[in-house]
Amino acid sequence: MKARLREKALFFISLFVVVLWLSPNWVNFSFTIGTQSHNWTTFVLFILLPLLGLGYLVLAFFKRKCWLFFFGLACIFAFPITMAVGSFLLGP
Repeated sequence: MKARLREKALFFISLFVVVLWLSPNWVNFSFTIGTQSHNWTTFVLFILLPLLGLGYLVLAFFKRKCWLFFFGLACIFAFPITMAVGSFLLGP
């Protein structure tokens, strides 16, 4: 029972990461603290997703699941993947 609950929780966390990865397309806001300006896209693609990707790599090592490893790599390389897909879809 616990193993199935953990798998279901892992599924929903992975679904949350996918929605988080797509969120810069839907939400675009920025804020300024002092002289520094921050926006949601930079935070998600350069800070949050790579940190979650490292967590997935550690989890893949302990749970011995191949798909977690690849999902972690995709999160770490979220920005290059996003730029490559955008370049492919929009053209040169």
